[in-house]
Amino acid sequence: MHWQEIAGWFQWRSAQEEAVHSFPQGSCFVEVGAYLGRSLCSLGEVVEQSSKTFAVVGIDTCRGSGPEGPCQKDYHGAAVTQGGGTFAGALHRNILDCGYGDLITLIISDSVTASRLFRDKSVDWVHLDARHDYAGLTADIQAWLPKVKKGGWISGDDYDEIKWPEVVKAVRDLLPEAKAWSTWQWRWIIE
Repeated sequence: MHWQEIAGWFQWRSAQEEAVHSFPQGSCFVEVGAYLGRSLCSLGEVVEQSSKTFAVVGIDTCRGSGPEGPCQKDYHGAAVTQGGGTFAGALHRNILDCGYGDLITLIISDSVTASRLFRDKSVDWVHLDARHDYAGLTADIQAWLPKVKKGGWISGDDYDEIKWPEVVKAVRDLLPEAKAWSTWQWRWIIE
């Protein structure tokens, strides 16, 4: 299987390529909100092609987010129902079918709880793409910010005032120096 065959949303491959190019061997990348693994497996491919060794960790509750955004659409509902209340099996199977079972570590947990598994200043790049409501993203930023090393990145998806206004508001309120980056992404480099 190739990552492009996995259902989901993903338009920030150039950001992954920039991260793999920018960070040294042995760096740790965390993606919070993996859904079925499309972007996570793309990152696996970028890492594999780089000939560098990185720790790549994907985190997801695998229970979906429920209705979200201004349209209150349940983007994950079908996968949750198909999996009998979780899409964890489908996510894990996709990682294995893409050949990245030994490269990607998968943690089935909510973001804040999973952040406690990491020491402060131990992560080079954390990409947040889990909950898209103001309270959820605020909690994610507050939980993960201390985990990122100096010179590291905290970034996220869906930086779009029309489709995801609460994402934009949370980023602007908590990280006013964050900048738009890649395709509908935001990023702040830790100084």
